[in-house]
Amino acid sequence: MKKSTELWLVGIGCFFGGALRYVCETLIGPSVSEAFAILVVNVCGCFLIGLISAGLFKKNLSAEFGKLTSTGFCGGLTTFSSFADGIVDLFDATHILVGLGYIAANMLLGLLAVYLGLKVVLRTDLSDFAK
Repeated sequence: MKKSTELWLVGIGCFFGGALRYVCETLIGPSVSEAFAILVVNVCGCFLIGLISAGLFKKNLSAEFGKLTSTGFCGGLTTFSSFADGIVDLFDATHILVGLGYIAANMLLGLLAVYLGLKVVLRTDLSDFAK
């Protein structure tokens, strides 16, 4: 498969996954909470990527379908599904410590990056950039 085809498949899938995430957040979020809506999206995305990964592993699904649905749709719906799928792959390959380290690194470094990003913007006068 050509890289340009892969890019289009991922982009199309990502559009529809992101759109569904938005719909879920706007339908579920106001009635319950935004955090619960994100939890629902993440769990559904993880379940879906598990189904797709199994189909790809058993060769029941094409690589093109995998790019469209797994990388694209699930990636647009939730990056957490890709994160979880990678951890399961590490655990399946008996790389338990690497998988646990991967979880810790993603959580700690991700939270640190958000915190630092907030601090940089909140402590910086961005009015010069608006001109």
